[in-house]
This record gives sequence, structure tokens and C-alpha cells, in this order.
Amino acid sequence: MKWHLLALCVACVWGSTFVASKVLILAGLTPAEIMTFRFLGAWLILLLFSHKQIVIPVKDELFCALLGLSGGSLYFLAENTAVKLTSATSTVALLVCTTPIITAVINRLIYKTGDLGVRFCLGSLVALAGVCFVVFNGVFVLDDNPLVIILSLLAALAWSLYSVIIPAVEGRYASDVITRKVFFWGVVTMLPANVYELVSGESNLFLQHGAFNFLMFSHANVWGTLLFLSLIASLACFYVWNDVFKHIGIVAANNYLYFNPVTSLIVAYIVLDEHITLLAVAGCLLTILGVYLCNRR
Repeated sequence: MKWHLLALCVACVWGSTFVASKVLILAGLTPAEIMTFRFLGAWLILLLFSHKQIVIPVKDELFCALLGLSGGSLYFLAENTAVKLTSATSTVALLVCTTPIITAVINRLIYKTGDLGVRFCLGSLVALAGVCFVVFNGVFVLDDNPLVIILSLLAALAWSLYSVIIPAVEGRYASDVITRKVFFWGVVTMLPANVYELVSGESNLFLQHGAFNFLMFSHANVWGTLLFLSLIASLACFYVWNDVFKHIGIVAANNYLYFNPVTSLIVAYIVLDEHITLLAVAGCLLTILGVYLCNRR
């Protein structure tokens, strides 16, 4: 039960990161920069306490690079680019929430484990129905832009790949080593996107004469949000999540990701003063029921 509760807590924290990222975007940071600062800060802090196994075998390093790519740069770029291309963010939120189903199918194909029976399918459908009610929140708006749909599903696939790749290394390394490697490779694989934004002029990190834009970081809400994303949403949550995988499995853990839109709805109500309808409340209850059906054992 402890690990299920931890999985729920992590999913709820991650659900609030959408609002936190929106605050930073309004301050002038790009999605690639937000992810880079978020992972770089977490990596530097973790490096202060985790010095073991800096160098590991090449094969395992490649697996860690894939983890950093799938669970870091690729996931965040795909999701945030989809959000940037559409005014109907509910489309992105809904499609990304197919992650638990995609994970269960890939896990079944690769490891031949996991229950895809009637209870799991019913629970998934109920949870997805609840997610629909939550993300639409009384306003049914979908985007039929093929690129938005592809990028959203790519984000779901990227996180699913992260989930099924991690068992290849988690048995041989402690969670702090794996988490540290994920942050490092996440930053490295995000470098091309950062370079592109600097060259194309999309970035606001530097002023016209080349000086670093310190003014952007002079506001407490920017620093506070970055610290939250680095220390809590990245360092603490990734560390705990990787341990959760070991104890309850990747399929059961990812089922709690259905709660992401629920938390996002509540935090947006508190921080951004967005309204909550009765339909959204009903969606929250359906999501709880669906996850219970999936993880009842």
C-alpha cells in the first residue's frame, strides 16, 4: 500500500507541473529551456550526494541514454510542442493519458507479463472516461490537426518506452544512479533543441547584444517554480518513481498517471483561477474508480 500511495503522490505532483510550466512560459522561457533547467538543476544537486558508479559499462550507458531520451527530451518536446501548436490543450491531455494502456500493451509484448483481462480493460475505459470529463471541464473542444495528434501520441509512446526500458538496468543499479543518469542524458539530448531555439531567435535567454537576460530570473515566482520543478517534480519524483517500478511494476505504477489531469485541474483552479464544473468533479470520481479497478489486487 505504501508504494501505491507514493505512486499516487508522484502522479499528483506531475499533474501540477503543467501549470508550473505555463507560469515559466509566460515569464519568457521556452519548453526546451524549462526542461533543461529542470533536469540540469536536479542532476547537479543529485551529483552532490551520489558519487558512485559515475562510469558504467557501455551497454548500460546506452540504456540510460535511451531513458534520458524517452523519459526526458523526447517526451517533453513532443508534449510541449503539441500544446504550442493547438489552442485545444484538452486534446493533448487526453491523448497523453493513453500512456498506461500503451505501456501495458508494450510490456505484454516484450516481457510477456501483465494482466490485460476484462478488469484491466474495463478499469482503463472508466479511467479514460473520467479523464475526458476532467480535461474538457464542461467545454468539449478537440483539435483535428494531425501533427498535434501525432505529437501527443508520440509523448505517450516515449513515456511508455521509458517505463519498459528501465527494468533492463534497475536490477543492477541503485535508484539514485539511474535517476542521475536519466537527468544527465535528458539534458544532453535536449541540447539540439536549445541550439535551434538560440539560432532561430525563439529563445529569450540572451539579449540582442549577447548578454544573458538576468532580468528574466529576477522574479521570485520564476526561481520558486524552477526550484519546485527541479527539486520536487524531477529529483524527488523520478527517484521515488523508479523505486515504485521495482515494488508494484510499471503497469500498475503508470495507471496512476490517469490522475495527472485531475491534479492539473485543481492547481489551475487555485493558481490560475480556472473554473471547475460538476462534470469535472464526476470525472475525478470516475478516474478514481477506474484506477481502483485496474490496480485492485
